Amino acid sequence: MDISKSQSYISAENAPKGIEIKTSTRYGGFSNTPFDSLNMGYFTGDDITTVIKNYYYYQNITKTYNIITLNQIHGNTVLEVNKKKSAEIMFSKADGLFTNENNLPLGVITADCLPVMIAGNKCISSLHCGWRSLNAGIIDNAFKLFKKYDDIPVYAYIGAGICEKCYEVRDDLVQQLNTLYNPEQALIEKGTGQYLLNMKKLASNALIYNGLSIDNIEISKYSSCCSKGFYSYRLENGKTGRMVTTIQRAVR
Repeated sequence: MDISKSQSYISAENAPKGIEIKTSTRYGGFSNTPFDSLNMGYFTGDDITTVIKNYYYYQNITKTYNIITLNQIHGNTVLEVNKKKSAEIMFSKADGLFTNENNLPLGVITADCLPVMIAGNKCISSLHCGWRSLNAGIIDNAFKLFKKYDDIPVYAYIGAGICEKCYEVRDDLVQQLNTLYNPEQALIEKGTGQYLLNMKKLASNALIYNGLSIDNIEISKYSSCCSKGFYSYRLENGKTGRMVTTIQRAVR
């Protein structure tokens, strides 16, 4: 399924009332090839002034202001953030954000990895989930923060990312996958030592392992790799832009 060139973002369809989740597409911005055109990644090699212009454009059309993002490193660290220390947290080396404040959009940058957005009754979290972060327990760490604030996740959104048709991996990677998340359910053997990995299934298994019902997990129908309108690190050999996915509890 592809995105129309008139669409600069898509939204989660089943998020709880007051929770806003949006993902940018690659359409409508100012970046030139190979970042064309709505590149939201500051660390891609694109002209930084152009990326800033893309953010101004995107924030104005989505009414999602002061987006906080990180310098993601494929780890399992989830940082707590509030409005007072948002500038301090911006571009920190980590892969997850967590807050109990309203009107504070937490952002994840992706181009095949999964954005996983989690909402409780009081708190929210945004997670950058490649296989390494998932494997290292980034979802587990986010759930611990909800518990710290006496909150329980009630909904999760797994956004546009690489699909199982596009993500071929070797058995050396498969042997490293965290057995707590039942990786065998997310693998299709393609040939000797070759597998197709369903990252969305693996992420949903990690959420279920932490106590969230499958009925409360929304999974995007879009693939970053084979749905036109998104950036794909694998498809474009690493030289490409990034999408941003944000979650906020909006009180207007």
